[in-house]
Amino acid sequence: MQQPKVFIPAEDVSKILEMSKDVFNNDEELNFIKSCLYYLMEGVSAEHAIDMAMIDYLIDL
Repeated sequence: MQQPKVFIPAEDVSKILEMSKDVFNNDEELNFIKSCLYYLMEGVSAEHAIDMAMIDYLIDL
């Protein structure tokens, strides 16, 4: 089954990358970015995606 194509604005991706820069180690950063992208694909704002991904990260600690 193929995933539907979703447009994610470059501005949103830039916000996520800037927020995660120098905060996590490489594996944590990758998982955080994946989580953010998942939430962006669900249609939430970049800020909301960052908040939700941070909650996911803290739960997994």
